[in-house]
Amino acid sequence: MTGGDAALRALAQEYGVHAGFYDLQGKRKDASPPTLRALLGAMGVDAGTDAAVVAALKETQARAAAALPAEVIARAGVPLSVPLAAPSEFSLTDEAGTEVARGRADDTIDLPGLEMGYYTLQAGGAACFILCRPAHAPLTTEVADGPGWGYCGALYGLRSEDNGGLGSYRDLGRGVTALARTGADFLGLNPVHALGWATEEITSPYSPTHRGFFSTDHIAVAAGLGPTPEAPLVDYAAFRKRHRAALQDEFRAFMASDGDAGFDRYRAGADRALVDFAKFEAISAEHGDDFRQWPQALRTPGAEATQAAGDTSFHQWLQWRAEVQLDAAQGAAKAAGMDYGLYLDLAVGSRPGGAEVWMNAETIAKGVTIGAPPDMLNPEGQSWDLAAHAPARLKAARYAPLRAMLRKLMRHAGILRIDHVLGLTRSFWQPDDGSPGGYVSQPLEAFLAVIAIEARRAGCVVVGEDLGLVPEGFRERLNEAGLYSYAVWQYETFDDGTLRPVDRLRDFSLACFGTHDTPTITGFWYGQDIAWWRRMGWISEAEAQARHDIRARQRHVLRAMCHLPPDAAPARIVDHLHGQLAQSGAALVAVQLDDAFGCLEAQNLPGTIAEHPNWRRRLPVAVTALDRAAGMTRKT
Repeated sequence: MTGGDAALRALAQEYGVHAGFYDLQGKRKDASPPTLRALLGAMGVDAGTDAAVVAALKETQARAAAALPAEVIARAGVPLSVPLAAPSEFSLTDEAGTEVARGRADDTIDLPGLEMGYYTLQAGGAACFILCRPAHAPLTTEVADGPGWGYCGALYGLRSEDNGGLGSYRDLGRGVTALARTGADFLGLNPVHALGWATEEITSPYSPTHRGFFSTDHIAVAAGLGPTPEAPLVDYAAFRKRHRAALQDEFRAFMASDGDAGFDRYRAGADRALVDFAKFEAISAEHGDDFRQWPQALRTPGAEATQAAGDTSFHQWLQWRAEVQLDAAQGAAKAAGMDYGLYLDLAVGSRPGGAEVWMNAETIAKGVTIGAPPDMLNPEGQSWDLAAHAPARLKAARYAPLRAMLRKLMRHAGILRIDHVLGLTRSFWQPDDGSPGGYVSQPLEAFLAVIAIEARRAGCVVVGEDLGLVPEGFRERLNEAGLYSYAVWQYETFDDGTLRPVDRLRDFSLACFGTHDTPTITGFWYGQDIAWWRRMGWISEAEAQARHDIRARQRHVLRAMCHLPPDAAPARIVDHLHGQLAQSGAALVAVQLDDAFGCLEAQNLPGTIAEHPNWRRRLPVAVTALDRAAGMTRKT
């Protein structure tokens, strides 16, 4: 290793760029110098030359000599001592800017136990951000009497007499009311983040324009759009054309009637983010949904963008309508007796050309996107084409984007699922320049503190989707912070591929047989996922046969566990597998709506776009009949 390479690796370590990682087969993958330079550059660190690397290292050393640490994580109610480089006056303010302490200290600033929240400590010309977290996020035992269960399904797939082709927030209220009659405690959804008003082709709920705002596709038009078509797949283009025209007509009528005091209060109580988001949406209507293709002057939310956007009332009204309808759905769930109600989902990231990136340029990593190395979901690895927030920049912004997103989502939910929660400790960045990807460490403890604070304020239980290459000790730290794990039974296997008994599933978890990314129970039983992998060319014929052999052993073991005869019908298989899950010690158990109805195909095949009809499959029954359909599990 040359001196330049050694300095580069030292700088990479300072910024949390990993020197390498172990793949799913346990093989070491070392990060190359081009990878290290690309990932550092994405964070705004000049590492293009050896001289620049040395200069950047000196800068990190200078920051370490500041009067105060940049950040401290404290426990609510527990006295705190903050190291001070030299004697100085100090002051402590809360997040509202109110001074709560003042004094003088020599080598440490000793503070009494603080209330949960965020604080700024100033001394010696430096500022320290204090995150004062609770012991843990809310536990299920604090919300409900015992273990809970519910359903997970796709909002877009709901059928009704008036949604016109895509499940609506109004359908959501009908759905939770029907499902509550089966004894369910929650209904889990894929993300309902904003996809963007100008979006035409994007259908994946995991590719939003902004995770802090809500999808307008699901807003129920007051007059309705007619019944859901009989076709099994959603036609987004046809729906959006009718739906958007109807929303525009409704807004014109709303404004002609002198509006609504509720909308006025919503706008008055919103922060600057709503205004900027509405600007983005208004500009996108003329210039397209990817701001990187806009005129240069509009690529930041400045004065030119304000002028180009014009009146943004319509897009603010859309967000108000979405939140009012989500509130109504959560209210319906609670009124019907659900302990949790809505179980919402936070996606990993947003599109690189979307509103979240446009509005948060100071924290976004440049020239990289988030993905995953090869794992059990996709043997080729995955490029998610999602933007990443640079850890140091996000820390400097005091995690404002994360805090705002969590606060908004948790306000409308009893449970929040964090997709790919491994991203709290490290994320896999793929450089746009073609260099091999690599891992970047994230500020796990700070993230957990923010999540716990916001969850405790909202009374929201948090589930982390901890699948993939899980670092040692990560799940334990997650659980200590009050975040529940995600136990997907079909992935919980012994070395020979057979499934573990349900009593071996993690207790501090949400347990399910599968997810939107895995085969349904029927698809798993008959090897539909293997057929798709073979069709995609991801595995050879021999590999497919080997997988079918493993699946046969899995079926044999499951039959024994569930006391199923060899000729059991699919509906009976589904019922008995869910019966087994109900006997697990998991804190929460989720049943996929697709499984309850015996569906064969999965909602999504990770790693594909047009090759598989992702995010388009409708449920076979009307939303109001969910509780009366065969296969729906009832609480005992």
